[in-house]
Amino acid sequence: MKTQKHKPILCLELLKTFSRKEMERLSYLAHCQYFNTDKYVVKLLDVLKKYNLENITVNDEFQRTIYGKIFPDLSRPQGELTKNEGSQLNRKMNSLLRLAEKFLVMESLEEHTTANNELIYPQLIKRRQSLLFNRHVNKVQKTQNSQTIYGIDFYEHQYKLENNIINYHDSMNQNPNLTNVANLERYLDIYYLLYKLEIHLGVLSILRASKGKEYDFSPMSTINDLLALPQYAQHPLIAVYQANINLEKEGTDKAYFYLLELLDKHENEIEPNRLRSFYTNATNYCIGQIRMGNQAYNQHLFNLYKTMHDKNLLIDNGVVPIQILKNIIIMACREKAFEWAEMLVRHYEEFIPLSIRESVCHFNYGAIAFHQKKYELAHDRFIQVNKINLNYDINTRVLLIKCLYEKEKMYNEYTMTAFRSAESFFKNNKELPQQRKKAYKNFIQILINLYRIRHKEGKRTIAWLKEKLEQQEVISDKRWLLEKIEGLENSKK
Repeated sequence: MKTQKHKPILCLELLKTFSRKEMERLSYLAHCQYFNTDKYVVKLLDVLKKYNLENITVNDEFQRTIYGKIFPDLSRPQGELTKNEGSQLNRKMNSLLRLAEKFLVMESLEEHTTANNELIYPQLIKRRQSLLFNRHVNKVQKTQNSQTIYGIDFYEHQYKLENNIINYHDSMNQNPNLTNVANLERYLDIYYLLYKLEIHLGVLSILRASKGKEYDFSPMSTINDLLALPQYAQHPLIAVYQANINLEKEGTDKAYFYLLELLDKHENEIEPNRLRSFYTNATNYCIGQIRMGNQAYNQHLFNLYKTMHDKNLLIDNGVVPIQILKNIIIMACREKAFEWAEMLVRHYEEFIPLSIRESVCHFNYGAIAFHQKKYELAHDRFIQVNKINLNYDINTRVLLIKCLYEKEKMYNEYTMTAFRSAESFFKNNKELPQQRKKAYKNFIQILINLYRIRHKEGKRTIAWLKEKLEQQEVISDKRWLLEKIEGLENSKK
């Protein structure tokens, strides 16, 4: 008999994202009668707290058990819930879902005090609480006067503040101060311009990653007159956004170095998250130049990564992106900065998610050892790497077979089996696009022949292999293969 599939329960899907501490705080909220008067919702939450929600399977047995525990006064279901029983359970799940959403809103209000202010201002104006309103405004203005970093959110909040001050004067039958009106207009203009530029930059990034797509940029032309005004043309954040856009559109060294100049000049006025994204745009340009064969940009990219590390821009919400960490380690190894690379792994270890931390560290230490030509050590590290994600899996497999090629002194059928196993992995992987599959498959086939020629197995020659390599339209890591072939040629000479 086939097990009936149940639709995902939105309440459970949301609660899966809650930490243990958040579940406890949600429980406090559920027990507060101002927010919840339904005793069955309290029971439901108390029952769900005892489960590991990540591993539960929503089936008839699970629903029957939950129903029995939150409705102990009703007859216990023996099989699949009836339509009425299912509706009862769903209503309580939905009530708990609404309560969980309310909890998240309250948590956000605790985190973002400006949102609290924006909600309280209209209420104070409506209730004609002049002293309290002015007290809030003065406190906010005093805090903002001490700010040195002004992001998009700052101008949005300032616009709303000035708007509430004008509304306050209207409610008191007073003429608003023209300074407030001028500030309102200025903050709205800057907020609007920055948001338009942010969207424009985002679209350009999408188009770069998705070749062949088109986008209508004509609405952007409407802001040109506004951008030309001196007070906005000379605004630091607007200037940096425009420099990023120019780099995306023009892709020239001049645009690249001008962006770096502005970032260096205005870094203390830009929010860390925005600064991180601007530097990331610069690294993308370097990576593009390297792919086109401009090897001078290896040093530029390495310097950018060092700058991002020094400015503490590699940690995002308490986590270091493991793909970026891997890229930095590989780049440091290419520049022979092995001690710095090892320091980097140690430094960011605590910022790697715990579930993959050990494997990520093994991989990166293995990569460092590989570039130092310590192939036995590298191999020992790589075999300890468990599943992380597709990119890490691919890199681990490729580096493992490279280690086997480098460290084997005699022909070994076990090594050939490892090569064939890697080839099978790429051939059968459904996540990889066909072009990448072909590139890795061609790489391994050349490597197998290279290994056999090196150990004098078969009648293939180096000349034949070089010709075969040049015939490949797509192949991964061609430069490394050419180096190995050149090494074989030199050893024969």
